[in-house]
Amino acid sequence: MDRARSFFDELNQHYLQLLRAEGELYWLTHTGQSAAHDALASATLSRKLYAGDASRLAETRVHLSRLVATESSPERDALISGLRGWVNVFEANAIGNDHATSMLSELTALDTELFARRQAYTMTHIGASGRLEDATAAALRRNLAYNPDEPARKSSHNALHGLERWVVDSGFLRIVGKRNALARELGYRNFFEYRLKTNSGMSPEQLFSVFDQFEQSTRDVHRKSLMRLLQQYGDRALLPQNVAYRIAGNNTRQEDAYFPFGKALERWVESFRRMGVSYGGARLEIDLLDRQDKFPTGFCIAPTPAYHDDTFGPIPADVRFTSTARPLQTGAGLQGLNVLFHEAGHAAHFANVTRNSPCFSHEFPPSSPALLEAQAKFFDAIPTDACWLKRYAKNAAGIPMPDEMIRARLETRQDWLAHTERRDLIPVYFECALYNMDDTERTAESVLDLARSVTERILGIPGHTGYVLATPHPIYHDLAVYYHGYLLAKMAAAQTRAYLLRTLGYMVDNPQVGRLLARHCWSPGNSATLDQTLIAMTGEPLNPSHLAAECNRSSGDVWKLAMEALDRSEQAGTSAEPDDLNATISIVHGGERITSNNESLSAMYEEFERWIERSVEV
Repeated sequence: MDRARSFFDELNQHYLQLLRAEGELYWLTHTGQSAAHDALASATLSRKLYAGDASRLAETRVHLSRLVATESSPERDALISGLRGWVNVFEANAIGNDHATSMLSELTALDTELFARRQAYTMTHIGASGRLEDATAAALRRNLAYNPDEPARKSSHNALHGLERWVVDSGFLRIVGKRNALARELGYRNFFEYRLKTNSGMSPEQLFSVFDQFEQSTRDVHRKSLMRLLQQYGDRALLPQNVAYRIAGNNTRQEDAYFPFGKALERWVESFRRMGVSYGGARLEIDLLDRQDKFPTGFCIAPTPAYHDDTFGPIPADVRFTSTARPLQTGAGLQGLNVLFHEAGHAAHFANVTRNSPCFSHEFPPSSPALLEAQAKFFDAIPTDACWLKRYAKNAAGIPMPDEMIRARLETRQDWLAHTERRDLIPVYFECALYNMDDTERTAESVLDLARSVTERILGIPGHTGYVLATPHPIYHDLAVYYHGYLLAKMAAAQTRAYLLRTLGYMVDNPQVGRLLARHCWSPGNSATLDQTLIAMTGEPLNPSHLAAECNRSSGDVWKLAMEALDRSEQAGTSAEPDDLNATISIVHGGERITSNNESLSAMYEEFERWIERSVEV
């Protein structure tokens, strides 16, 4: 057992060093603080080669087989569990041979080069000021949703389409071909099948049996929403530059007053701690504002994921996450809050794994995208909950959002829920078709035509790409064939909501919620599949019908269910003072340190709000 123990400890410590080295470089490059792209590529490749080493897999199996033959004891059983975790890692990341290793190395270098050039690529549009200005992808999307001037929106649409054209003209299609070649070298039909099997344990046929069913079950309600849009606004409503704006509705500017981004930090902390979320002593570093040189979507990484070392005890996590808020833009307060809740959900997951190796608590295979995203998707829906809006949505004077405005928000959201959830189908069907293309067929025009045809089939909007190639996920290697995880996660989150409402009566400010999630969904890490966590929590494996049912409800039913949950919440009364988040929190803006909770949570809230006010004035 001593040899197995030494081997297991060495695996843990070496892998932890690799995670930390890569995580630090990822944070610095993706928040625009460093241009060390080559160093990141090297660190990423080192981690991948370590996790895919066939000799370590063989050695792990030898130690495991010897231990299984020995008498049971707590130490022996824990060691067996940990080694089985490592077998899963090595199998999920298996590279196979020297040629495949060389191909992976080349792809990592190409990916890094493309990322560096993408960071240098600038876009412009006509913003809320009415003037031409530089814009990030996040700013372009918000302008499309909230700017009342159609030519300004069209400029944002053109900029996003310009980015897509840049992608297909800048080496991405060559990368796609090389990804397919790597997958075939490893015995798969193409890269889509390879990533789906190794990351999610599913075949394309299994995935699309679920997604085709969801598409069919939400098709009618989606078509009805489009017809209402056409009846209300005419044919121009379905032009790509107009759809998001018409869907957003006319009340956004009034509602904005109830979502000042200066209050976002306080509302996140208070919401999570009242829901019983603890971060287990983790260090959290949070970068919340959008910048030109920052990664275009929110993200969460854990250079040190939490685990319980058999010798040293609990190892607290070091987690970093971002949002992409632009406080001056209409709708930015709520959008930034949603991203904050989403990434903080990831952080809660990484901070609460209690298995005995970091291999159980990282974001790489065999941690499936659906398992990872389910934890975030549950939380990013909380600010849309009527109970949450009643308690937390307040203007600068502390006046709560009126009931009639809350109801209007819920009804507008419900009218377009099927549209919103169906959008997640576009990248999945697009990537499947992209990797099924023959290399000779895969041209810039054919790929853009594919994006348009998939978008029209799913959303019914002609001539639109859905901006699928303006998102990072299809482009970069470690994010490719990932997007299916978001919709599976939404299905899991809907199932979890249905269970919690049925058994607890309400979710917002219910301290049992975080404790149940920690026990059933977070503690096991990737030693449990998404199905296993859902069975442990709800008693059934993933059931897509819960999300479909949410999409197909009438707005009247949604309001009725919301009021019933609110009544149960108020009858439960206010619980005792909630526990602290149990985290050391630092709020940053790139290399600038804004505030922390070293003194107190209230002091952190106040300093953050003052900083936001100063930043907006500038």
